[in-house]
Amino acid sequence: MQREKNGVRFFTIPAFEDAGGAVCAFSTRIGGVSPPPYDTLNFSRSREQNEANFQENMRRFAEAVGFDYRRAVLDNYEHGVALYHVRREDAGRGVIREALPVFCDGLFTDEAELPLVSLHADCVPLFFYDPVRHAAAVCHAGWRGVSGHMVLRAVEALCGIGCRPQDMLGAVGPCISVRRYGVGEEVRDIFLREFGEESVQQCEGRIFADLTAACVTDMRRAGIAEDHITVADLCTHENEALFYSHRRDQGQTGAMAAVIMLKSG
Repeated sequence: MQREKNGVRFFTIPAFEDAGGAVCAFSTRIGGVSPPPYDTLNFSRSREQNEANFQENMRRFAEAVGFDYRRAVLDNYEHGVALYHVRREDAGRGVIREALPVFCDGLFTDEAELPLVSLHADCVPLFFYDPVRHAAAVCHAGWRGVSGHMVLRAVEALCGIGCRPQDMLGAVGPCISVRRYGVGEEVRDIFLREFGEESVQQCEGRIFADLTAACVTDMRRAGIAEDHITVADLCTHENEALFYSHRRDQGQTGAMAAVIMLKSG
């Protein structure tokens, strides 16, 4: 569901909100202070290289969504499948403090008031929430992370702290759609092997991988119920007014933020 507050536009996950107990959102490029070509709500430090803009954009996003950005924890991604168990002492890491001590494309926690954040510009944002155990995870996954079964790794990590798949809610946020994600034969073969024919399309001699379909396949395999899975069905490549896209903009672009936080009480 698209929302706007104080000029900051973002998306939420109705199923997660209906369950209660968590804050979750995915940012757009609207509502920040960054100049072109990063206009305006950019979270990519490496490309824009302006720490003041990053901090102000994070502050604005957090204020609109409803979390304390000074306690947010940012993943330290490397296009892998490792997850990090976020604890209270990690508050602020990667945002106002030093980065996390290990590389990780996923974060999970069962502690309240610790916003978990990952950054995206075509790669898949994955959200998980267990309202029974009161635990959550957020992940970043490109084709390597998807084919490496980041979804299964995330569910396994949550089960390791007492969650059950049948209690979990899962969501696939805005990412590059299959019709825009051309790949080579090597990636095609990997996706066919790991996810089956539904994860690959061919048109006019070109090959396309369906990152969303692959993630949904793994959510089902992990035991998340069909009616507990939400798919945004929003293409970052095609919606230039709303989203940054690494492929569309040939790397000269910003990044969106995915966040989930358990509420206290």
